[in-house]
Parts: sequence; structure tokens; C-alpha cells
Amino acid sequence: MQNSEVGNILNSVFLIFIAILSLFAFFKLAKVKASGKQLNRKNRINRFGDNKRGNIIEGESTEVDDEKRNSE
Repeated sequence: MQNSEVGNILNSVFLIFIAILSLFAFFKLAKVKASGKQLNRKNRINRFGDNKRGNIIEGESTEVDDEKRNSE
């Protein structure tokens, strides 16, 4: 074997090792969850749009007539 072939094989083995190590770390860390104290607080950020409050502002409204507005 030539030097370049040995280098390619070592590169491949190293990359496979890194890939396996990364997958192992990913699957181990995927099980980590936030604590109940973090999940059940009142001032949590609304990340997914679960809007429990209405967005309608109570008040009076008036109709806008474009023709009437342009003539003034």
C-alpha cells in the first residue's frame, strides 16, 4: 500500500469513529427534559402560538368610507 491509501483509510476510520460518537451523544442527550419547575411556570414564552388570551381589543369602531374621506 502507498502512503496516500493508508491516509485515506485512516481518515475514513476517524470519520466513522466521530460519526458513531456523535450519534451516541445525540441519543443520550435526547432523553434530557426540562424540570417541572421550568415547564409549569406562569411567565413561560409562548413559542408555538398557543394563544389562550384573545387578541380582540374591546372598544368602539367606526366605518371608514373611502369616497367620503377623499372628498374632504
